[in-house]
Amino acid sequence: MSVVAGSPPTPFKGLAPFQDTELDAQLFCGRDREREVIVANLLASRLTVLYGASGVGKTSLLRAAVTPALRGVPDAAVVFYSSWAGDPRHGLGEAIDSAVGIESSASLTERLAAASEAVGGDVYAILDQFEEYFLYHERDEFADELAAAIREPGLRANFLLGLREDALAKLDAFKGRIPNLFANYLRLDHLDREGGRAAIVGPIERYNNELTGETVEVEPELVEVVLDQVAAGEVDVGRAGRGGVEKDEDRIEAPYLQLVLERLWQVERERGSTVLRLATLRELGGADSIVRAHLERALGSLAPTDQDVAATMFDHLVTPSGSKIAHRPRDLAQYAEVRESDVLPVLDALGRERIVRAVDGAGGGERYEIF
Repeated sequence: MSVVAGSPPTPFKGLAPFQDTELDAQLFCGRDREREVIVANLLASRLTVLYGASGVGKTSLLRAAVTPALRGVPDAAVVFYSSWAGDPRHGLGEAIDSAVGIESSASLTERLAAASEAVGGDVYAILDQFEEYFLYHERDEFADELAAAIREPGLRANFLLGLREDALAKLDAFKGRIPNLFANYLRLDHLDREGGRAAIVGPIERYNNELTGETVEVEPELVEVVLDQVAAGEVDVGRAGRGGVEKDEDRIEAPYLQLVLERLWQVERERGSTVLRLATLRELGGADSIVRAHLERALGSLAPTDQDVAATMFDHLVTPSGSKIAHRPRDLAQYAEVRESDVLPVLDALGRERIVRAVDGAGGGERYEIF
């Protein structure tokens, strides 16, 4: 087997998030229809609101699919911004300048106008994880400037606000300041089965044809069995007593899918195989065992007392009906009956293993949920 120098070791991301890179754009598959709909709305409408449940892949879709597609629009600029803990007027302003290679100041409307003039066309501003803005800021100067920019009739700029479904009502703060606030909103659902197939086969095809020149294959029967095993409600990572997630064979848990594919790829490559095989999946115990093994490896790196803290936290990060719920460290500490200072290192360790994640950014107000 020959591998082109600089080629990725695997076409699958595992639990690592997709980023705005050329490589990730090549490897991101399964969301073509959603990408086309979002891009069409951004091109046609002053404001688009994109929302969805936690974990469905909004940020990956925006970073690795929508943003690269918009960069193909002639005489246009794309601004992606998602850091809300600091001063958003300063941060977004710098992101606008960086996207078009200028230095500007003044209001958001004026900076966007300068960017539009620099490119001789439209500016598309993607403001992702917008629920975090409300966490760190009440009504402030940025909110007024954003509303003013969206209302400005002569401004060649369109906006997308991306946020979690459970935070959608927080946009009511802009009612009366942004006309037709909810006139153009899109809900992103879980990856469906057709998209799941594309997320398996597509990256391998691109790895073969565009990145390495190799010939790696995947058994068709493996594709269907993996999708069966990572469908909603099929993977159980130890939620006994807390209820189960409703099963739905047409709704794919994308993080589990990526984790399973990454592990299969690793095992086959270690054996010198160029085929992803169903027999290997069964040998590894299936998707449930692969996910559990990842969790156990992460927990095994913790001290016994920290393992007990983690186990208690897991029990409270899922509701009795099986839905994920986010908690602040101080609340998790109360549940585990330990100090908050004892919880933070555990959250940090589990975060590095992509088992939990901070959903509201960093800086003291963050909440954590199971990935």
